[in-house]
Amino acid sequence: MIYAVISDIHGNLEALLATLESIKSYKKNIDKIICLGDIVGYGADPNECIRITREVSDVILAGNHDFAVCEQTSIENFNYYAKAAVLWSRDALNKEEIDFLKGLPLKYQEKGTDYVHASLHRPESWRYLSGTFDTQIDFQIMEQKILFVGHTHVPVIFENTEMEIKRINGPEFSLNSDKKYIINPGSVGQPRDRDPRASFSIFDLEKNFIETIRVEYDIKKAQRKILDAGLPEVLATRLSYGG
Repeated sequence: MIYAVISDIHGNLEALLATLESIKSYKKNIDKIICLGDIVGYGADPNECIRITREVSDVILAGNHDFAVCEQTSIENFNYYAKAAVLWSRDALNKEEIDFLKGLPLKYQEKGTDYVHASLHRPESWRYLSGTFDTQIDFQIMEQKILFVGHTHVPVIFENTEMEIKRINGPEFSLNSDKKYIINPGSVGQPRDRDPRASFSIFDLEKNFIETIRVEYDIKKAQRKILDAGLPEVLATRLSYGG
């Protein structure tokens, strides 16, 4: 089985379409597409992103912005720009789309792999697994060898051995069956690792192989839509530098 794992689309239609085109043209057939959540928020095309993600994905999980838009989680701790995008998105979506977001699950498991948006430990609390220290609780409670998470918008692999937790960066990595891994595919619609290209992962289950793929897309078009929609300017400008 070969999986494409996408996350954090955030209403960025141009990035999503470019990502799906990359998945379609991948050197091997993709068996499943799994979305780790946050289809909406920040970008100007939440409706289209929901529609297309529903069409192409085999599994879709809830992200904090998805639940915030349908009032399933509080926006009290969101920053000003995130709050503004949530409130704008609530007005932009119809009841069917809101109900769809409400019904999304927090986690999924298949073939020795767990999938969540933020963390396996208390997924509804939206913890950030940004560094090795943050991953300790999740590694302790993992019953599977592999956990995919999104939320931080930064592609990374954390490897857990008996002695330490290592942070691994790079486009390709072969997993060791004797170790546990937490894998973040990065963000499709709003990368935050100083690389503005859309990011997603290919997971080859048989070969235990991860490939992180970066995709160019029409950033200027996405930015124009954000500004035309009246969303905060910073949500447009940050797309240029991946921050």
